[in-house]
Amino acid sequence: MAAFRAGSEDAFTEMHRRYREPLIAFAHRMLRGTGLDAEDVVQDAFVRAHTALRATDRPMALRAWLYMITRNRALDGLRARRASCALEDRDAPAGPDDPFEAALQREELRRIVDELARLPERQRLALVQRELCGESHADLADRLGTTVSATKSLIIRARTQLRATQAA
Repeated sequence: MAAFRAGSEDAFTEMHRRYREPLIAFAHRMLRGTGLDAEDVVQDAFVRAHTALRATDRPMALRAWLYMITRNRALDGLRARRASCALEDRDAPAGPDDPFEAALQREELRRIVDELARLPERQRLALVQRELCGESHADLADRLGTTVSATKSLIIRARTQLRATQAA
């Protein structure tokens, strides 16, 4: 690290050689079943590391720091790729003409969105993709890197938690 900070590109090449494969394996585990490329994540992490190492001279644990950058880049990729589905506006029912009724509907929708936001991320993803987007359990299992029975369990737990908040 000191040699790289002193201007030796060969030192960075050695860091890359030493940590590339373990970081790819780490990113691959994080991204399993998402379709995101672990090698791209690691390459991006190294680009950021190259810039950041030259920007500061503070001491750091290089290995842990590289894993942290890789983890953060993988999480950024997952967030950017968060599942979404096209909900057609033309399928939406027309809103009520009465402003009071419209306000009540908006409040109910806010409540539902808030309750969904409180679900654990994997439960929320499974429920929304299944119920609103019609995604199959097999596709969900692939996306989440799990089994079909696990996706069914996630959806059941999400529904149970939503029912419990409605009853409260």
